[in-house]
Amino acid sequence: MDQTEIKASPKLRAIFLVVSITMFVLWGLSLIPPIKAWGDPNEDGFSYLPVFWATITCLPVGLYLLAGAFVGRGRHVARARTALFLGGGLLLLVLGFLIAQHVAES
Repeated sequence: MDQTEIKASPKLRAIFLVVSITMFVLWGLSLIPPIKAWGDPNEDGFSYLPVFWATITCLPVGLYLLAGAFVGRGRHVARARTALFLGGGLLLLVLGFLIAQHVAES
């Protein structure tokens, strides 16, 4: 099947949109530690690591999913399907880390 003929169903477009918003929320949450440490003379720069990793992982995935949700056909859907699997994997990884953090703090 040619990529120009691919069309996403409304349900798939909604899934793209929800996962895209989730990726943008994760990226936004990664900005909280550097903002809290702003102006702290004892800051060593490690609070910027989450921003770095979220920018190279969550932000592109979110953008591809957003494009697939809005356009809904062609190569954008093909790329958004791949991004959907990457985004799902990232969400599971973050959820696993949050669970491990909760268990370690208990």
